[in-house]
Amino acid sequence: MNQRKSSTKVSVITVSYNSVETLEQTIQSVLNQTYHNLEYIIIDGGSTDGTVDIINKYHNKITYWVSEKDSGISDAFNKGLLVASGDIVGILNADDIYDKETVEIVAKEFTNDQKVDFVFGDMYLSDKSGNILHKVIGNSNYKNKIYYTMPAIFHPTVFVRKDVYDKNGYFNREYKTAMDYEFFLRITINNAQGLYIPHVLATMRLGGESSQNIIRGRREVMSASIYYGYNKYLAQGRFCIICLKVYVRKLLEKLGLHKVVKLYRLYIDRRYKST
Repeated sequence: MNQRKSSTKVSVITVSYNSVETLEQTIQSVLNQTYHNLEYIIIDGGSTDGTVDIINKYHNKITYWVSEKDSGISDAFNKGLLVASGDIVGILNADDIYDKETVEIVAKEFTNDQKVDFVFGDMYLSDKSGNILHKVIGNSNYKNKIYYTMPAIFHPTVFVRKDVYDKNGYFNREYKTAMDYEFFLRITINNAQGLYIPHVLATMRLGGESSQNIIRGRREVMSASIYYGYNKYLAQGRFCIICLKVYVRKLLEKLGLHKVVKLYRLYIDRRYKST
Protein backbone atom coordinates (compact mmCIF):
# COMPACT_ATOMS: atom_id res chain seq x y z
CA MET A 1 0.00 0.00 0.00
CA ASN A 2 1.22 3.48 -0.87
CA GLN A 3 1.49 5.21 2.49
CA ARG A 4 2.11 8.96 2.37
CA LYS A 5 4.56 10.66 4.69
CA SER A 6 3.84 13.69 6.87
CA SER A 7 5.55 15.50 9.71
CA THR A 8 2.31 15.44 11.75
CA LYS A 9 2.33 12.42 14.03
CA VAL A 10 -1.04 10.86 14.82
CA SER A 11 -1.72 8.57 17.78
CA VAL A 12 -4.67 6.18 17.67
CA ILE A 13 -5.83 4.63 20.94
CA THR A 14 -8.05 1.55 21.10
CA VAL A 15 -9.54 0.42 24.41
CA SER A 16 -10.84 -3.12 24.67
CA TYR A 17 -12.29 -5.64 27.07
CA ASN A 18 -13.31 -9.16 26.02
CA SER A 19 -13.56 -7.99 22.41
CA VAL A 20 -12.37 -11.15 20.68
CA GLU A 21 -15.17 -11.02 18.08
CA THR A 22 -14.47 -7.50 16.81
CA LEU A 23 -10.99 -6.34 17.79
CA GLU A 24 -9.09 -7.82 14.84
CA GLN A 25 -11.16 -5.85 12.34
CA THR A 26 -10.57 -2.70 14.39
CA ILE A 27 -6.82 -3.30 14.45
CA GLN A 28 -6.70 -3.95 10.71
CA SER A 29 -8.60 -0.74 9.98
CA VAL A 30 -5.89 1.21 11.81
CA LEU A 31 -2.90 -0.65 10.39
CA ASN A 32 -4.24 -0.37 6.84
CA GLN A 33 -4.47 3.42 6.90
CA THR A 34 -3.04 5.29 3.91
CA TYR A 35 -1.22 7.59 6.35
CA HIS A 36 2.33 6.77 7.42
CA ASN A 37 3.27 8.78 10.53
CA LEU A 38 1.01 6.94 12.97
CA GLU A 39 1.47 5.20 16.30
CA TYR A 40 -1.03 2.65 17.58
CA ILE A 41 -1.80 2.12 21.26
CA ILE A 42 -4.09 -0.57 22.70
CA ILE A 43 -5.30 -0.45 26.30
CA ASP A 44 -6.99 -3.70 27.29
CA GLY A 45 -8.88 -4.08 30.55
CA GLY A 46 -7.62 -7.55 31.39
CA SER A 47 -9.58 -9.62 28.87
CA THR A 48 -9.99 -13.36 29.39
CA ASP A 49 -11.69 -14.37 26.10
CA GLY A 50 -8.81 -14.48 23.61
CA THR A 51 -8.58 -10.73 23.01
CA VAL A 52 -4.96 -10.70 24.19
CA ASP A 53 -4.10 -13.42 21.66
CA ILE A 54 -5.35 -11.14 18.88
CA ILE A 55 -3.27 -8.24 20.22
CA ASN A 56 -0.20 -10.49 20.35
CA LYS A 57 -0.81 -11.46 16.72
CA TYR A 58 -0.12 -7.86 15.73
CA HIS A 59 2.31 -6.93 18.51
CA ASN A 60 5.14 -6.02 16.12
CA LYS A 61 2.92 -3.39 14.46
CA ILE A 62 1.50 -1.95 17.69
CA THR A 63 3.53 0.82 19.30
CA TYR A 64 2.38 0.13 22.86
CA TRP A 65 -0.13 -2.17 24.50
CA VAL A 66 -1.06 -3.34 27.96
CA SER A 67 -3.66 -5.70 29.40
CA GLU A 68 -4.60 -4.98 33.01
CA LYS A 69 -7.62 -4.11 35.11
CA ASP A 70 -8.84 -0.53 35.04
CA SER A 71 -11.62 1.46 36.69
CA GLY A 72 -13.68 1.97 33.55
CA ILE A 73 -13.58 3.37 30.02
CA SER A 74 -12.49 6.85 31.08
CA ASP A 75 -9.57 5.37 32.98
CA ALA A 76 -8.58 3.29 29.93
CA PHE A 77 -8.78 6.37 27.67
CA ASN A 78 -6.54 8.27 30.08
CA LYS A 79 -3.97 5.47 30.21
CA GLY A 80 -3.70 5.68 26.44
CA LEU A 81 -3.39 9.46 26.49
CA LEU A 82 -0.57 9.28 29.04
CA VAL A 83 1.62 7.28 26.65
CA ALA A 84 0.50 8.93 23.39
CA SER A 85 3.26 10.94 21.73
CA GLY A 86 1.43 12.15 18.64
CA ASP A 87 0.49 15.71 17.77
CA ILE A 88 -3.07 14.50 17.11
CA VAL A 89 -4.97 11.77 18.98
CA GLY A 90 -7.90 9.65 17.82
CA ILE A 91 -9.73 7.12 20.01
CA LEU A 92 -11.27 4.08 18.32
CA ASN A 93 -13.08 1.52 20.46
CA ALA A 94 -12.68 -2.20 19.89
CA ASP A 95 -15.95 -2.64 17.98
CA ASP A 96 -15.49 0.32 15.60
CA ILE A 97 -13.48 0.71 12.39
CA TYR A 98 -11.92 3.54 10.41
CA ASP A 99 -12.32 4.23 6.72
CA LYS A 100 -8.94 3.51 5.12
CA GLU A 101 -8.20 7.21 4.41
CA THR A 102 -9.51 8.61 7.69
CA VAL A 103 -6.20 9.53 9.29
CA GLU A 104 -4.89 11.05 6.08
CA ILE A 105 -8.00 13.24 5.71
CA VAL A 106 -7.82 14.33 9.34
CA ALA A 107 -4.10 15.11 9.31
CA LYS A 108 -4.58 17.28 6.23
CA GLU A 109 -7.29 19.33 7.95
CA PHE A 110 -5.10 19.96 11.00
CA THR A 111 -2.18 20.95 8.77
CA ASN A 112 -4.31 23.35 6.75
CA ASP A 113 -5.87 25.05 9.78
CA GLN A 114 -3.61 25.54 12.78
CA LYS A 115 -6.46 27.14 14.78
CA VAL A 116 -8.53 23.94 14.82
CA ASP A 117 -8.38 22.07 18.14
CA PHE A 118 -10.44 19.02 17.19
CA VAL A 119 -12.21 17.58 14.16
CA PHE A 120 -15.08 15.15 13.67
CA GLY A 121 -17.11 13.78 10.78
CA ASP A 122 -19.90 11.52 9.62
CA MET A 123 -20.26 7.87 10.56
CA TYR A 124 -22.00 4.66 9.55
CA LEU A 125 -23.92 2.63 12.11
CA SER A 126 -23.88 -1.13 11.66
CA ASP A 127 -25.40 -4.14 13.37
CA LYS A 128 -23.25 -6.61 15.29
CA SER A 129 -22.50 -8.50 12.07
CA GLY A 130 -21.18 -5.38 10.39
CA ASN A 131 -24.16 -4.74 8.12
CA ILE A 132 -24.59 -0.99 7.53
CA LEU A 133 -27.88 0.33 8.89
CA HIS A 134 -27.68 4.11 8.71
CA LYS A 135 -25.40 7.02 8.00
CA VAL A 136 -25.27 9.64 10.74
CA ILE A 137 -24.32 13.23 10.01
CA GLY A 138 -22.08 15.37 12.19
CA ASN A 139 -23.31 18.76 13.38
CA SER A 140 -21.24 21.65 12.04
CA ASN A 141 -23.17 23.98 14.39
CA TYR A 142 -22.49 21.85 17.45
CA LYS A 143 -22.03 24.90 19.70
CA ASN A 144 -25.76 25.63 19.43
CA LYS A 145 -26.53 22.44 21.37
CA ILE A 146 -23.50 21.42 23.38
CA TYR A 147 -24.37 23.48 26.46
CA TYR A 148 -27.42 21.33 27.18
CA THR A 149 -27.07 18.08 25.22
CA MET A 150 -24.59 16.03 23.24
CA PRO A 151 -24.64 17.28 19.64
CA ALA A 152 -23.73 15.05 16.70
CA ILE A 153 -20.05 14.71 17.53
CA PHE A 154 -19.45 11.00 17.06
CA HIS A 155 -16.61 9.75 19.21
CA PRO A 156 -15.08 7.27 16.68
CA THR A 157 -14.68 10.14 14.20
CA VAL A 158 -13.05 12.58 16.62
CA PHE A 159 -9.39 13.60 16.56
CA VAL A 160 -8.02 16.10 19.08
CA ARG A 161 -4.74 17.96 19.31
CA LYS A 162 -2.70 16.41 22.12
CA ASP A 163 -2.00 19.80 23.66
CA VAL A 164 -5.77 20.33 24.09
CA TYR A 165 -5.80 17.32 26.43
CA ASP A 166 -2.65 18.55 28.17
CA LYS A 167 -4.12 22.04 28.75
CA ASN A 168 -7.69 21.06 29.67
CA GLY A 169 -7.26 17.71 31.39
CA TYR A 170 -8.17 14.21 30.28
CA PHE A 171 -11.48 12.35 30.69
CA ASN A 172 -13.33 12.62 34.00
CA ARG A 173 -13.37 9.13 35.52
CA GLU A 174 -16.62 9.85 37.36
CA TYR A 175 -18.45 9.59 34.02
CA LYS A 176 -18.98 5.99 32.92
CA THR A 177 -20.85 6.61 29.65
CA ALA A 178 -20.98 10.34 28.77
CA MET A 179 -17.32 11.08 29.41
CA ASP A 180 -16.96 12.39 25.87
CA TYR A 181 -19.81 14.89 26.35
CA GLU A 182 -18.30 16.23 29.56
CA PHE A 183 -14.92 16.56 27.85
CA PHE A 184 -16.22 18.37 24.76
CA LEU A 185 -18.40 20.68 26.86
CA ARG A 186 -15.44 21.49 29.09
CA ILE A 187 -13.06 22.33 26.25
CA THR A 188 -15.75 24.30 24.38
CA ILE A 189 -16.27 26.46 27.45
CA ASN A 190 -12.48 26.94 27.39
CA ASN A 191 -12.74 28.21 23.78
CA ALA A 192 -11.55 25.09 21.93
CA GLN A 193 -12.51 25.21 18.24
CA GLY A 194 -13.95 22.17 16.50
CA LEU A 195 -14.25 21.52 12.76
CA TYR A 196 -16.82 19.28 11.08
CA ILE A 197 -15.51 17.25 8.13
CA PRO A 198 -18.33 16.21 5.73
CA HIS A 199 -16.89 12.75 5.17
CA VAL A 200 -17.56 9.29 6.63
CA LEU A 201 -14.60 8.65 8.92
CA ALA A 202 -15.70 5.55 10.85
CA THR A 203 -18.25 2.79 11.31
CA MET A 204 -19.64 2.03 14.77
CA ARG A 205 -21.33 -1.20 15.73
CA LEU A 206 -24.50 -0.79 17.74
CA GLY A 207 -24.48 -2.56 21.08
CA GLY A 208 -21.50 -0.86 22.72
CA GLU A 209 -21.37 0.94 26.05
CA SER A 210 -23.32 4.02 24.90
CA SER A 211 -25.96 1.92 23.12
CA GLN A 212 -26.53 -0.37 26.09
CA ASN A 213 -26.66 2.39 28.71
CA ILE A 214 -28.64 5.13 26.97
CA ILE A 215 -30.49 6.27 30.07
CA ARG A 216 -27.39 6.32 32.26
CA GLY A 217 -25.55 8.25 29.57
CA ARG A 218 -28.35 10.80 29.25
CA ARG A 219 -28.45 11.19 33.03
CA GLU A 220 -24.72 11.95 32.97
CA VAL A 221 -25.28 14.47 30.16
CA MET A 222 -27.92 16.16 32.29
CA SER A 223 -25.59 16.26 35.30
CA ALA A 224 -22.67 17.67 33.31
CA SER A 225 -24.77 20.37 31.65
CA ILE A 226 -26.09 21.50 35.05
CA TYR A 227 -22.58 21.46 36.53
CA TYR A 228 -21.35 23.77 33.77
CA GLY A 229 -24.19 26.24 34.20
CA TYR A 230 -27.28 25.06 32.28
CA ASN A 231 -30.68 25.56 33.94
CA LYS A 232 -31.41 22.64 36.27
CA TYR A 233 -35.13 22.41 35.53
CA LEU A 234 -34.72 22.62 31.77
CA ALA A 235 -32.08 19.90 31.94
CA GLN A 236 -34.34 17.65 33.99
CA GLY A 237 -37.24 18.25 31.60
CA ARG A 238 -35.11 17.29 28.60
CA PHE A 239 -33.98 14.16 30.41
CA CYS A 240 -37.59 13.08 31.02
CA ILE A 241 -38.51 13.60 27.36
CA ILE A 242 -35.51 11.56 26.23
CA CYS A 243 -36.43 8.74 28.62
CA LEU A 244 -39.92 8.66 27.11
CA LYS A 245 -38.52 8.48 23.56
CA VAL A 246 -36.18 5.65 24.53
CA TYR A 247 -39.04 3.76 26.18
CA VAL A 248 -41.21 4.09 23.06
CA ARG A 249 -38.40 2.96 20.76
CA LYS A 250 -37.58 -0.06 22.90
CA LEU A 251 -41.28 -0.98 23.04
CA LEU A 252 -41.50 -0.82 19.23
CA GLU A 253 -38.39 -2.99 18.96
CA LYS A 254 -39.82 -5.50 21.43
CA LEU A 255 -42.99 -5.70 19.33
CA GLY A 256 -40.90 -6.42 16.26
CA LEU A 257 -41.86 -3.18 14.50
CA HIS A 258 -38.39 -2.61 13.09
CA LYS A 259 -39.57 -0.62 10.05
CA VAL A 260 -41.33 1.79 12.38
CA VAL A 261 -38.14 2.09 14.44
CA LYS A 262 -36.20 2.89 11.26
CA LEU A 263 -38.69 5.64 10.41
CA TYR A 264 -38.25 6.95 13.93
CA ARG A 265 -34.50 7.21 13.43
CA LEU A 266 -34.87 8.83 10.01
CA TYR A 267 -37.51 11.42 10.83
CA ILE A 268 -37.45 11.98 14.59
CA ASP A 269 -33.68 12.16 14.87
CA ARG A 270 -32.47 14.20 11.87
CA ARG A 271 -28.88 13.06 12.26
CA TYR A 272 -29.83 9.81 10.57
CA LYS A 273 -29.82 9.37 6.80
CA SER A 274 -30.88 6.29 4.86
CA THR A 275 -28.14 4.38 3.05
